[in-house]
Amino acid sequence: MKPLILLLLTLFSTPQIIAQQYGSKFRKDYEKEKNGPHGECRTSWSKLQSGFDYRAIRCLGDEDDLDLHVVRIDLDRWDVDAVVVDRATSRSVARSRDASFGINANFFDSHRNPIGAVIRDGDVVNAPHESSWQSIFLIDDEGTPRIVMPSSWKKYREQSQMAVQAGPRLVIGGHLNRSIKNNYAAARCGVCIKKNGSLIFFATPADRKLHITEIAKAARRDEIDGGLACHDAMLFDGGHSVNFFAEGDDRRISIEGDAVPVHIFAKRHRSSDSDSQSK
Repeated sequence: MKPLILLLLTLFSTPQIIAQQYGSKFRKDYEKEKNGPHGECRTSWSKLQSGFDYRAIRCLGDEDDLDLHVVRIDLDRWDVDAVVVDRATSRSVARSRDASFGINANFFDSHRNPIGAVIRDGDVVNAPHESSWQSIFLIDDEGTPRIVMPSSWKKYREQSQMAVQAGPRLVIGGHLNRSIKNNYAAARCGVCIKKNGSLIFFATPADRKLHITEIAKAARRDEIDGGLACHDAMLFDGGHSVNFFAEGDDRRISIEGDAVPVHIFAKRHRSSDSDSQSK
């Protein structure tokens, strides 16, 4: 009987094994939110090309949904610029410029004219639009990405190599923008700058619709909680305008929304191409 008694004592005195817990210490609170994280949120990135990585987020909302396409672009190896066209998809813009990435940017009026600042290769293509809620994404002449308000534009104009103006900021200095308000759930896309300066672009599939506050929370959360861990983030034009194209050596991701007039595209530095060929 002694072995049985010892076994019972062991079972009742040893702390019970707790089911696998995922995420940060805030996970239980996040899980209560609509489209909050569930289960394990994978944080691994796959290489599309040198300095160009991809991650899919699949742990928000319904378990069968693909929630967000995300790319990370190394500005030491890639050139990022903006373009205004008559009307086009990001896929066609990327193709026509021998680029591997494209995403839509600015809002536009009923005549398909862009609204807000567009700078391409250091030149002003479209003037900024005064707005208290819109924001401007730019990359300066030192290769530093920033998100600023239109009211601060004059400070950055002369040093900006590219810029686009679109929707509200989602994350400001690592904190949620509490002034944003929901209107309707829609497909979303935007840009994220991490604390270390890494540049991230993201987009939901066309049939994956989120409220602004939901995408803002995802932008702020850590990757382990299905987020982007943005230090600063903003939205581009959403809904039917969402376009997203990323092409790697053996993979292609494409969201083709309506043809729109303003796009961001990325292509490898010529020096990067030379280095890869020499190796």
